[in-house]
Amino acid sequence: MVLASGTALVAGLSDFDRVADAPVALALLIALIVAPDRVRISLFERASTSPATVPAIVLACLFGPLGPICGEAAIALTHKGPRLKRLVDFGLLSLSGVAAASVFAALPHPHGAGLLGVSGLAGLAYYAANSVLISVVWRLHEGIRGLDAWLVRMAWLWPHNIAAGLVAGVFLLGERSIGTSAFLIFFLPLGMSWVTQKQYLDRSRSSVEELRRSHDELQRANGQLESLLERTRTSYLSTIASLARTIEAKDPYTGGHTERVGEYAQMLARELGFAEDDLEAVEVGAIVHDIGKIGIPDRILLKPGRLDAEEFAEMRRHPEISSYILEELDLPQIVYDMARNHHERFDGNGYPDGLAGEEIPLAARVLTVADAFDAMTSDRPYRRAMSVEEALAEIRNGAGTQFCPAVAEALDACFAAQPRR
Repeated sequence: MVLASGTALVAGLSDFDRVADAPVALALLIALIVAPDRVRISLFERASTSPATVPAIVLACLFGPLGPICGEAAIALTHKGPRLKRLVDFGLLSLSGVAAASVFAALPHPHGAGLLGVSGLAGLAYYAANSVLISVVWRLHEGIRGLDAWLVRMAWLWPHNIAAGLVAGVFLLGERSIGTSAFLIFFLPLGMSWVTQKQYLDRSRSSVEELRRSHDELQRANGQLESLLERTRTSYLSTIASLARTIEAKDPYTGGHTERVGEYAQMLARELGFAEDDLEAVEVGAIVHDIGKIGIPDRILLKPGRLDAEEFAEMRRHPEISSYILEELDLPQIVYDMARNHHERFDGNGYPDGLAGEEIPLAARVLTVADAFDAMTSDRPYRRAMSVEEALAEIRNGAGTQFCPAVAEALDACFAAQPRR
């Protein structure tokens, strides 16, 4: 109502003589502002535009503020939308036309290229007034910041309005030269071009909307797949852990070994700067590292005393059995490395591949220390558990021969920061 009232006030103060002097031109321009508005183009939900801007600027030049006000009044009367929306549109677009008319009033009687320049400025003034006023309406109606809405929906339209002003200037030059014939010569091609553009954009919009629907469906499907994969991964790890614990459960002296080794391995890997994804792989590797013992006879696996040479040779097969069990599964490389190489020695005298030094994957060297440390600090049938200090000293003494020096140092650093007894 405020916009409409302001427009009515401007109309009341306008010069009616200019309208009375050229009623035919006024009627033609009003028809040209009403008809194109019927083919307004929605620009992908950000704004809408129509060629009616061009005749509105021509009206502003020829008839002053009253010209565009009459044109917008005709649109408001012929539309069938909600009354409030028609009033708002009437006020917004009329005052935008008034802004364009003020440019022509400030720079009267231009000719030639000067008329084109003034018309371009009028188009920019039309845009400035329209964008400011509509941003205020968006703020009041939609509750969003006017600047935010303007940046998304209106900021990029200013060249279009300058171009509309220049087109209006070209028409004005033609109208001065050949009179009313300029209406047919000029606006018919413009209208045909606009209809063609609208058809193209309507088809493009349909394609964009179809792409959006497809994108939304893909996102939903992707979310469902990720959820399924996560459930599958959880179930899979639970199965692997259960298999590993069936081996552990055979030996009452190794209860909790898997969890403790996993805890120590992750502690060491974190100290050594492993990435977060690799830490998860270290956890899995610690769980399954002894899965190959399922292929070792119980008479050897559960023997209370020390193994003889033949039995030890059989026991040494379990890393290779682990590799065989795991090789068909989709696991990170770290897991395979830990299962196969955690009995390698830094001096090259380990098994099964006789790797030495940094030939041994770092995750396997981490597991070697974690596994040995837990074994030393756990009770066995043939010896009592060592203290943490004693086990740390053993690891330290074995650095460079059995154990990787860097991992041994990391173990010392971990217990220096968080002592465990």
